Amino acid sequence: MSKPSIDPRILERAAKTLKALAHPDRLRIVEELRSRERAVGELTEKLGLAQAIVSKHLAQLKRAGVLESRTDANFRYYSLANPRVMEILNCIKKSCPGGK
Repeated sequence: MSKPSIDPRILERAAKTLKALAHPDRLRIVEELRSRERAVGELTEKLGLAQAIVSKHLAQLKRAGVLESRTDANFRYYSLANPRVMEILNCIKKSCPGGK
């Protein structure tokens, strides 16, 4: 039997990341964080979602290592922990063109 070409630990990490991204709202959050960090309230307003829903998605993305956060006074700001995750979104855009 041939040896897998990708280390199983890398495959586990990839699966964790893909699972975290596997929701339209979480993909939208990552897309919003493409260019800069944003506060939770800003994401809530921009996405038109309830704060509790956004916070739940942010926590899941952070647990998966997709996002990182920092606190400044009473605000929590989120940003991409690894900007290379945008390559996944770029692949999705190329593979799943819009339309009907």
